[in-house]
Amino acid sequence: MKGVLTCVTMACLVLTAGPASAEWFADVFVGQSFTENSDVTIHGAQGLTVFRDVEFDRSLAYGGRFGRYFDAVPFLGVGVDYFHFSPRIGPQSTRVEGCVPSGGCSGGQSGTGQIDMSSSAISLDVMLRLPLLKSKTAPWGALQPYVSAGVPLFITNVTPRTTSYLRNHDDDTDYSFGYKLAGGVAFQVVRNLMVFGEYRFTHVEVSVDELRSAATAPHHASLKADLDTHTALVGLSARW
Repeated sequence: MKGVLTCVTMACLVLTAGPASAEWFADVFVGQSFTENSDVTIHGAQGLTVFRDVEFDRSLAYGGRFGRYFDAVPFLGVGVDYFHFSPRIGPQSTRVEGCVPSGGCSGGQSGTGQIDMSSSAISLDVMLRLPLLKSKTAPWGALQPYVSAGVPLFITNVTPRTTSYLRNHDDDTDYSFGYKLAGGVAFQVVRNLMVFGEYRFTHVEVSVDELRSAATAPHHASLKADLDTHTALVGLSARW
């Protein structure tokens, strides 16, 4: 949590520093996320298990962004971005290397059970736009293609509800930095209000090591997975 507060404080200092001349913006957005299949590694009481090519459910994605573009370089801006999605692992049959719940550590076919994941990302983004269709009512351009990039802090909660491996284990939270690339286009609908569509790709390595079990105390299980996520968003952007 200290890392989150530090990132937010630094972002606010960047946004409020320098000359006051700028175009400010505040965005809200919603959409859908799709996380690519990935190997999931679990180290529990039965030993080390690797679930190969695990499928993640699609999920609702939402968030907001606040920042500004600069008068001196109107194509350049910075923003603080908050983004949330839930890449849940649903019950499925998959190839396993290592130990399986039925016994033995020679691998085979097994089920994952249900593992809930929810991830929130906070980042300071650099944004580049192309102001097009300028007019008196749209001095910054009524049409604005844009790209952005950031290094978010991902806060990911893992809850192993119904797995054979981690049935009695509590949830745990991982704090990891990843990266984000995005691109979209904004269009002015009325003065000081734009609509936009955006695609973003995010990556983070999730690793939780303190999945505590009351039944097998003092054993702690661990889980690791890569979250490579594609997200399509639509939103509203207030400008002033």
